[in-house]
Amino acid sequence: MQGSAARDDRASALRGALAWGLVAACFGGLVAGLEPNLLEEGIVVHAAERMAAGEHLFRDIVLFTAPLPYELLALLFRALGAEIAAARIAVVALQALATGLLFACARRAGLGAGAHAIGASMAAAPPLLVPLLSTFFYTTLAWYFAVCALAAALRGTHSRAAAVAAGALVGAVALCKQHTGVLLALGFVPGLWLGSPAGSRLARLRDYVAGGVGMALATVALYAARGDLAPLWQAQVELPLALAGTQSYATHFMSLWPPGQLDPVSSGQFSLYAPSLYTTLFGFRVAPGIVLTTQLLYALPFFALAATLVRSLPLFPRPHPLVWLHAALLLAMTANLYPRPDWGHVYVALPPALVQLLLLPATATPRTQERPLQSAFAVALSAALLLGSLWTALSLRNVSGDPQLGPRVPLRPVSYANRTPGLQRVMEFLLPRVTPGEPIFVPRQEPLLYFATRTRNPTPFPGVLPGLRELQEPVILPALEGVRFVVMSDLDQPAHTYYRDELPGVQAYLERHFQIPRDFPLDDYTWIFVLERGPDLGENKFDLIALRPRARAFVRDADGAPRDASEPLPRLGSRQLMRPLPIPLGPHGGGVDYELLIPPGATFRSAVGYWALAAIDHQYLHSPGGRVVASIGRDGQFEEIAAVEYGERFWPARHWLPLSVDLSRFAGQRVTLRLELRSEQEILPEHRMSWWGSPRITVGGASVPAVQ
Repeated sequence: MQGSAARDDRASALRGALAWGLVAACFGGLVAGLEPNLLEEGIVVHAAERMAAGEHLFRDIVLFTAPLPYELLALLFRALGAEIAAARIAVVALQALATGLLFACARRAGLGAGAHAIGASMAAAPPLLVPLLSTFFYTTLAWYFAVCALAAALRGTHSRAAAVAAGALVGAVALCKQHTGVLLALGFVPGLWLGSPAGSRLARLRDYVAGGVGMALATVALYAARGDLAPLWQAQVELPLALAGTQSYATHFMSLWPPGQLDPVSSGQFSLYAPSLYTTLFGFRVAPGIVLTTQLLYALPFFALAATLVRSLPLFPRPHPLVWLHAALLLAMTANLYPRPDWGHVYVALPPALVQLLLLPATATPRTQERPLQSAFAVALSAALLLGSLWTALSLRNVSGDPQLGPRVPLRPVSYANRTPGLQRVMEFLLPRVTPGEPIFVPRQEPLLYFATRTRNPTPFPGVLPGLRELQEPVILPALEGVRFVVMSDLDQPAHTYYRDELPGVQAYLERHFQIPRDFPLDDYTWIFVLERGPDLGENKFDLIALRPRARAFVRDADGAPRDASEPLPRLGSRQLMRPLPIPLGPHGGGVDYELLIPPGATFRSAVGYWALAAIDHQYLHSPGGRVVASIGRDGQFEEIAAVEYGERFWPARHWLPLSVDLSRFAGQRVTLRLELRSEQEILPEHRMSWWGSPRITVGGASVPAVQ
């Protein structure tokens, strides 16, 4: 009779696992067709398409992340065709598998109805934590493989084969995200030791280690057979070490106290911390309620880990081995919050945190009877999660817009930026003008556009490698010679660095050789745009932004008299290819003076007029009135060389007005170049800053008439 009951219990657990896997697939499918992810998923899709066409990862495509997501998707592309649906369906399948396995583990731990709450926590996650859990992204895959490794490790306490499989699956996690796999590998050891019979503990650990070593050796053998061991070493060891030294990705951890309030650093980067679902449905609005919610969500993984430590005290019954194994998984996922604790990293720690709390009642000797209150709580939580996730999925589909990235990426956008016409305008401009396989350049972090436009990336870099200018610029600059079109985004990252600072040589090349086409629409929705190769504007002789520390700034007070200005100015974000040079203003204007020796054949080039620019913690509006003037001073006398009168014609201006002035008559002379704004009427305090776009003095290049 006992054997029959055990068989019935196993059959019931299997049916439950299959049912929860199906539920997870349904919920994953509800959001699988939403939100193109230009960066995270875009890098994997772009690289996998190149690999499916014959290029080698790490040799032809330079990345510092682990190889499994790229190799897996390239394999799917070879088998099914290079379609983004293959990537999304694979994620849904992995989520369903992980959900079913975790439910089965919870049933094995004797949680009864609590296992269903755990299944609901996994199944409901993709809509509630939109969008990354539905995208083919290496952190997402690392979590799903980690859950599979957890199930194998729990089984591995009594099975050699399962212990070997657990080690191999932990190796797969490391091949998705290195440090996550390493932490998981170490964290599983106590759980395996405590859960295995006393006489076989060392044997189980040997089997576990053998599985991980086997996965590592298989990877090395694969790349050795391809002749790519040296690129593998560079990508997995040298580049991560070099990037770790730059701290380019590090950000401040949000304040968790006082409740409902952000410290000054966090408030300036709220978009990094706010839940994606909230910002998708309601926009970026910093309210105490959402701040408090965000603080609680960030604290949840740490609370779950602390509760696990308390649960381990001798005051309580000995925990089931699953509690220790899953705590290791939670710790590995929580480690993604360092060094950059943005929402794109906390999302993968939230489901394990909730699951860990639900696992805490599991004991080494499972109970045979359900507790009514626990069962009622599990039912209520399951219903709340599933209903909330269903409402979320329907709400997301309701706010989603029509696909904008062409037939290759038929995904409905839900985030505000992707729902604006920006991407559609890029596609409408490019698709009639480019041929399949033509090289274009996407200099920032939107590599999905290569896939969407069927174009080719002429460089081995799918995105920016922060802090490694000497590696990238010598490769990118020659590759740009054959490029007609560039797709540039204005959504830079002032919390870390600007693209113009990472690769200044590339920025200078683009300013010199490319321009926004005349027929490309520019307005408040233009966060991404096309650059077209134009006339050569000449080599930079003086970059006035770089020379700004050596210049003299002044403001004009209420009586119009100038005085020196030493107030610190913000780092303004670039807009429409132009790097802003901020100019301080007093009540009647202000400016900056440069002492320069004008070379032969020199031209002053800049742009003015753009109305709003952002820094990390503020948006600045240009003065709606006044007159911006460039002038040359000799012997204390200044001669205007270019001027633009602000007013109704130029305010608010959604694009820059280019200025170009021939300075050849000043060749060989030491002069003062003054860039200023003058205003007869008093400038309001909120408008007391002006700016010039990429002011520079060039030599050679085409003659471009000044805008009048």
